[in-house]
Amino acid sequence: MEGKDGKMKARIISMEEGLREIEKVRLIRVISREYNLLIMEDYMPVIGEITGTVTIVSDDGEYKAENIKGFFSVRKNLFSLMLSEDFECLEEL
Repeated sequence: MEGKDGKMKARIISMEEGLREIEKVRLIRVISREYNLLIMEDYMPVIGEITGTVTIVSDDGEYKAENIKGFFSVRKNLFSLMLSEDFECLEEL
């Protein structure tokens, strides 16, 4: 499920803000205790748990969530992030 213009799409789900979608994603940085990932278009499928920071860079801006806890997956250019109920959604920089 690609975003527009052949770029990735991101979906963030949180208890506070519900579902948020970001189109035209160029790259996603996932920094956690276990790993440091730079996810770009056509990245291999992956699923993981995160305790750390996620940054999403799109054509429309940069979004960052620090000190979060949750789960993420990447499949067919769709990045999905489900945040723990204790954490808020992404902040636009």
